[in-house]
Amino acid sequence: MTIYHTTTRRKTFLIFCFSLLFSSPPHLLAQGLFDQAVESTSDSPASLSFELNGFIRGVLFGGTVPDLNNIEFKSGYGETALKLRVRKGDFGDGYAEFRIRRGFEFGETVSELRLRESYVNLYAGVFDFRIGHQIIVWGRADGFNPTNNITPQNMLIRSSDEDDKREGNFIMQASVNILPFRFEALWIPVYAASVLPTQLIPLPPGVELDEMILPLPEFKNGAAAFRLDLELPSFDGSVSFFHGFGLWPGITASFDALPVRVRPEPYRMTVVGGDFSTTLGSWGLRGEAAYKDPEAKQPEDFHIPNAELQWVLGLDRSWGDLTCVVQYIGKWVRSFTPLSEPSDYDPLFEIKQKNRLIASQLHERAHAVSFRPAISLFHENTTFEIAGMVNFTTEEMLLRPKWSSDLTDAFTLIIGAEWYSGPDGTLYGTIDEALSSVFVELRAAF
Repeated sequence: MTIYHTTTRRKTFLIFCFSLLFSSPPHLLAQGLFDQAVESTSDSPASLSFELNGFIRGVLFGGTVPDLNNIEFKSGYGETALKLRVRKGDFGDGYAEFRIRRGFEFGETVSELRLRESYVNLYAGVFDFRIGHQIIVWGRADGFNPTNNITPQNMLIRSSDEDDKREGNFIMQASVNILPFRFEALWIPVYAASVLPTQLIPLPPGVELDEMILPLPEFKNGAAAFRLDLELPSFDGSVSFFHGFGLWPGITASFDALPVRVRPEPYRMTVVGGDFSTTLGSWGLRGEAAYKDPEAKQPEDFHIPNAELQWVLGLDRSWGDLTCVVQYIGKWVRSFTPLSEPSDYDPLFEIKQKNRLIASQLHERAHAVSFRPAISLFHENTTFEIAGMVNFTTEEMLLRPKWSSDLTDAFTLIIGAEWYSGPDGTLYGTIDEALSSVFVELRAAF
């Protein structure tokens, strides 16, 4: 996989950021860095304020070497996250977050300066406008969101925080707030794909992987999305629509010469969905569903999956310091046809099988359960949770236990694990030894 090394430009930007931070007057560093950096008097019409916070952490992941019993360090890094918010009265605000990371990943050195989000909000009565690089998450289910097709994810990110797998993209957003309704319209001019574990999926003999060719930044290649939200005291819900390139590309192949060249390739799709959340006595009830319809398929478009319907229905409840979320996850694949395994080796069959594995379309119907019990102890200074998923159709399983404890107000110790399991020929069964690991993290917040 590609590792982005620090360039001269990134070093210059980093020096500039820290020069700006530490060249501030001492009274701003003492007060503003940890609370509110600068704020004019509240009665000033030109009041301007900004807040700076974030964290510093050290992280180490360890696990087994694939096909061996040896223990290896899979990832280790130190990372600083800086989050800046600027406000201009009630007129608008801006937000930026960037990460600085140094360490090793997949046996290679990583030196990275990454802008995770950077956008500006403008408020004008019932209208809100936002433009910039941002992460937008749709859906009310826990962790599995069929309606969430706006910004990509990186399955290879190793972090104690599941939200770190989300990636940003440049988006223009407009909203109209007429309570209890909120209407959102999004325009995504440039495509960004989710990062698939293609490097961890073994390819058949005589097949080599090339990098993906992204769609050109032309108007016709943009994506549009709309959502209508309803927010009531006892019920929240929404309906949504998306049209554009899907976040999870398939794999195409060229058989003109040997070796066979394959590469990820995105495809267009339309998604219609909805979600809701409400209460039933002491229980919370949430649900989400989406019908995903890729563009019309041709026989040679084996990288494009079939249309499918996904749904999630979950319950959650709290008993004092104990909370639990349980969800049923289902999928139905339209026009499903099982692949017939050839008598002789056929690279086309192997590539079609890999596409179905990536798209989770190995079966016409699939049934799974996810769960997340969590308990807070010692006056909420310590938390233990187990997030997991069991797919009864494919026999895949994911477990993610995590224990975190606040050593002081600013320092937190986190210990956990990620465990993937599945039969041969499934996604989790393919990446289990490469990604399964235990981890320890020490974090200082400011």
